[in-house]
Amino acid sequence: MLVKKIGAEQQNESELLQTSQIIKQKLEKVEDFKYYLDTGNKSIGEKMKQMDLVIIEPIEMQQTYITDAQENGTLVYGYINAMEGDKWNKKLYSKFIEENFYKDENGNRIYFEEWDSYMMDMTSPYYQEVMLEEIQKQVVSKGLDGVFLDTVGNIESILPASEQTEQNEALVEFIKKIKQQYDVSVAQNWGFYTLMNYTAPYVDFIMWEDFSYRVVGEDEWSLKMMEELQKVRKEHGTQVMAVGFTDQEKSRELAGKNGFKFVFNPAGSYYNEW
Repeated sequence: MLVKKIGAEQQNESELLQTSQIIKQKLEKVEDFKYYLDTGNKSIGEKMKQMDLVIIEPIEMQQTYITDAQENGTLVYGYINAMEGDKWNKKLYSKFIEENFYKDENGNRIYFEEWDSYMMDMTSPYYQEVMLEEIQKQVVSKGLDGVFLDTVGNIESILPASEQTEQNEALVEFIKKIKQQYDVSVAQNWGFYTLMNYTAPYVDFIMWEDFSYRVVGEDEWSLKMMEELQKVRKEHGTQVMAVGFTDQEKSRELAGKNGFKFVFNPAGSYYNEW
């Protein structure tokens, strides 16, 4: 029985990876993309139809614009905050229980004042269950092509090194569940080490925010990450979506040299304007 179970799991994972190749082929051809997290209107709906890829806030974006864009060939991904609990999202936030919140060494939650959110604990089975239900509600039921997991980078930028492995392993299991249960594409925001060491086989693109020449153009760490992400793309087909905030032309040129997709967002990390 054990041999049969292992064989079935390996076959299932192989099927998931094959399905992922289809979406990766489409993402490889992406030229124009947009990251937009507010409601739509007729004008924005028309602009969505001109994009190869759009990442939207499915709670805000009207279904008609999503459907119209997809019928025109646009890939549409739905935003889901993976490692933070947003207090503004009251319906989802009300489902969290105390064990879902990450606690530091003193037993305290980590609060992000800028976003009015808390760091969450991906190792909590109940938290994963709640988030899977949210993905079903906001992404799957609306027919989106994939889920965009935000704040994945928190694992390596916020947590102590001694706790990152456990969270990363839990994240991989969470992503596998998304693919097994819903058969949708998965993308992540930041988390380069997480991608390279854990999630690359299951993630179809990663976003690099503030890919601005004055920030990354001559920075040793950034240049190293560009090399590493090229290796990931070569091995797994994972595309890089770079978002520049300043130095539009020089940033676009640098992205192109690395084979990254690029969009300029002069409003910085504010994505409520098209």
